[in-house]
Amino acid sequence: MLRNIFDSESLKKKVEEIKNELEKEKIVAESGGGMVKVRLNGLGEITNLEIEDGLFKGEDKDMTEDLIVAAINKSKEKVKELWQEKLKDFLGFLPLPGINDLIT
Repeated sequence: MLRNIFDSESLKKKVEEIKNELEKEKIVAESGGGMVKVRLNGLGEITNLEIEDGLFKGEDKDMTEDLIVAAINKSKEKVKELWQEKLKDFLGFLPLPGINDLIT
């Protein structure tokens, strides 16, 4: 297995397989106690954004924008965790420099 890890083509192929799997994953991140929800796939592509109606009754545009940014940032962290989990099976416990560059 270690030989496969250091084989560039093998690593690229595995990353492509993982990307195909992750594209089908569904992730939800919330902020503001669920007032803002971001749905995305495992590649980090946002597929849906939900904003609770109550946020539009007030005129606090800054708070709404902050909640959206917070939900998106949480979703990005979830995507990173999902990638790391998928790659861990392939890489085992061997840390490779720059592996996070492959994630997004």
